[in-house]
This record gives sequence, C-alpha cells and structure tokens, in this order.
Amino acid sequence: MFVTPVNAEQVVYKKVKKQSQLNFKYQWLDSFSQNQALEFNLPIKQSARQIHKRFVPELAQQYVFIELHKAARLIDPREARISIQRGTQDIKVSVTSRSQTTLEKWQESMAHTEVAAFDKYLQDNYYARFTSYLGQEAVKADHIRYISENKTPLLPVAQAIYETLAVNSESRIYVNLLLSWVQSIPYNELEDRMSSNGAGYLPPLAIIRQNQGDCDSKSVLMASLIRSLLPDVKLVMIYLPQHALLGISLPTRSNEQTFSFDGSEYLLMEPTGPAVMPLGSIATTTSSAINSGLISYEQIP
Repeated sequence: MFVTPVNAEQVVYKKVKKQSQLNFKYQWLDSFSQNQALEFNLPIKQSARQIHKRFVPELAQQYVFIELHKAARLIDPREARISIQRGTQDIKVSVTSRSQTTLEKWQESMAHTEVAAFDKYLQDNYYARFTSYLGQEAVKADHIRYISENKTPLLPVAQAIYETLAVNSESRIYVNLLLSWVQSIPYNELEDRMSSNGAGYLPPLAIIRQNQGDCDSKSVLMASLIRSLLPDVKLVMIYLPQHALLGISLPTRSNEQTFSFDGSEYLLMEPTGPAVMPLGSIATTTSSAINSGLISYEQIP
C-alpha cells in the first residue's frame, strides 16, 4: 500500500520536572489526522544515564593490544615466543616455536584471544558487529541489546499508550497508535551506518528526553515499546543503506506491504517519520531498496 505522505505534526511536547520524576506530555496528529494525546512519568536518573558513546577504533585496538600482551605473558617461553606489534590500522602477532604443532597451537590461541578481546570491548560499550547487504563488515550500536534492556524501563510509556485505547483493542491498533507517536518525534538524519561508528545514535530513553532521533534510534524505540506489551510477537529489524525500519508478524490486510524472513511473513512499518504512514505502508524509496535486495536484518528476540 502506498499512501500520500502527510508529515507528522507534534502539536505539543512538554517535559516538566516533578521531584525525582520527569513528566512528559504529547499531542500529535496520527495517520488519520486525528488528534492524539499521551502523558507519562519516567525517573530522572533512569533517563539521564541513557547515553551512547561513539565507537573509537583506536581505543578498541588499545584494549585488544593489552589483552594480547596479558595472554602472551602466560605462555611458557620454552614453548613459544610471542611478538606483538601495533600498527596504525591493525595489530600484528608473530609466534615462533621449534615445534610445528606447538606453533599452530599458540597461533590459534592468540588469534582467538584477539577476536574475543574485540568482542568483549564491543559488548562492554554496547556495540555489535554488523554486515551490510554487500558483505561489508562494520560496527554499529547493539540495537538488539538496547531493545532487550529497555522494554522494562519503557513499560510506563507502553502502558500509557495502551490505556488510551478501548478495552480489548487488537494488537495492531496499539501498534498503529504507537507508530504514529514515534513518527511524530522530530527526526535527525542518520549518519552513514558503515562509517559513522555509532555517532548520532540515541538510546530509547534519550530519544524521549531529547525529543529527537534518527531512523535507527526511532526503530529501536518502537521495537522496545512493542516488546513491552507484546513479548511474544515476532519482530525483525531491517537495515537499508541510510535507513532502518521494522517488520512485525501480525495478520495482514489487502494491499499491505510485507516481507518474508526465514519463512515468516512480516508486516512492514516505518517508525522514522516525518511522513505519517500506518502499519503496512512504506515509502516508495524503501520499497525500491527492498525489491533491489539492498537489505540486511536482525531477528529481535
């Protein structure tokens, strides 16, 4: 389904400190041009500590360099000698031994240490490895972890949205209302995911506090809020060049846009805005990119 885009309009945004809480009030126009309102409270300390640091390759390399030296000091020099040199772009590890078997053993061990140290640095700093549709390797914010860790802190927001609906409303009505709210949050342009090293990414609570976010950030916020109230529904995070969106496994209606991942059909949605598009409607540029195969994705547990 392709609809004539109507830009999201955030009519009211208010943030007021009340003791240890921040009170948020919103009014916005949904995809049917109906006025919607939302109010909730979040702990100040909780939202204030939601920051995401830019990935700095040199710091990661320094961490790996130190861990390799720690591992090398544990090796008996009578078995093998280890030389570790740090270049401008990489680290070179040289192993020498009189025994070919021992040589291969410690070469494999040091290679494993290097990979494990890098992965540990990524985990400690909320980053993850990312592979583009072209097979290019990069580092991005660990979106899946942010979704997992924010579904509980965001429960007051999810509940506040759900309480505006009629009793026993179906899931897609909740998702559609939530979608229009996230779309109405002012948009920041996404920096190149392959080269930005996470610059500009905002965690979910930071989006709410700062009232802005790029497409990666807003998609993670949307997924976190869905997970808060719909823990079992299948979700997928979809990456295109310079864009991100979500897929959700819900019953579809005629002419709605879907995509199949690993044998399951997902209804597509565009949390980014500023265009207000209901569930199952996506931009023509998004559709073209998907149809051209410019896509990678992650399942959201």
